[in-house]
Amino acid sequence: MAVVMHDTPQPGPARLVALDWGTSALRAWLLGDDGQILDARVCDGGLLRVEDYAATFSDMCSDWLGAHPDVPAIACGMVGSSQGWREAGYLTVPTDLTIAASALTPVPHDRGILHLVPGLRYEHDGRTDVMRGEETQLIGVLRMLDADDLLVVLPGTHTKWVRISAHQVLSFTTAMTGELYGLLMQHGILARTAAAAAPDEGAFARGLAADPSRGLASALFGARAAVLDDQLAPSALPDYVSGLLIADEVRHLLPEHLPQQRIVLCGNAELCRRYSTAFAAHGVTPAASITGDAAALGLWTIAADCGLLSPTRHSEEVS
Repeated sequence: MAVVMHDTPQPGPARLVALDWGTSALRAWLLGDDGQILDARVCDGGLLRVEDYAATFSDMCSDWLGAHPDVPAIACGMVGSSQGWREAGYLTVPTDLTIAASALTPVPHDRGILHLVPGLRYEHDGRTDVMRGEETQLIGVLRMLDADDLLVVLPGTHTKWVRISAHQVLSFTTAMTGELYGLLMQHGILARTAAAAAPDEGAFARGLAADPSRGLASALFGARAAVLDDQLAPSALPDYVSGLLIADEVRHLLPEHLPQQRIVLCGNAELCRRYSTAFAAHGVTPAASITGDAAALGLWTIAADCGLLSPTRHSEEVS
């Protein structure tokens, strides 16, 4: 398990250990007053790789907890799934984005208790959808923007399209675009056809603009044929496929959310940029792209709302 650490933590007292423990990665923060990031770490110990949650948690955070034994710990994401450390349940949508202390699931560990944040579950017209971790990013987004009535799109392994109004999640839809991309480019015939290269914006643009009339499955095989016919370089294939997949997702999901007052992107900076480009092809410009640590601020907000932090040292203002 490779762990990337920040070597120059910011000054200030530690208040909270916060983790966003997802499908493919684990991000951890040591937070100070008002959610200030004192230290941050990331590793590839997501649900698809982790074998022992307690050991992974200890590897990631034991020195923080040892140096700050009274600091609480909180986590969101797939760590609370049925395949995770302990199942944390779901809140039913529509639901308010203020999470109560009674909704947290405590998990004892060697140095105290890790509090797991519940996910969200949405059922409508016979369709069921779920999320874990993104609800915490949404809380951070609302805190950052001080805004409401939004469509928030969170690109990632499982991209979420979330309608928010009056501080409530009204509905959401998931697209497995990121996971499909990973599977296609790591396994099967496209993986054997592609070659590693630097990002190719031209290839991505070609994928976005490709003819969708014969469906995604046909377009994906057409990408291999284009390489064999020397119409597409093997090194351009990954970005071309990325364009195909993102274009298909946006083509299907954007129309059902328009008109919408504000569209906000939240996630990895490169993915947000690519989705913004895909929106532009439909004449839509997102109102904002949040590429910072919305999950860290969301976890801080949940911990404060649930009384995990000392009330005498918590400020309601975000620095």
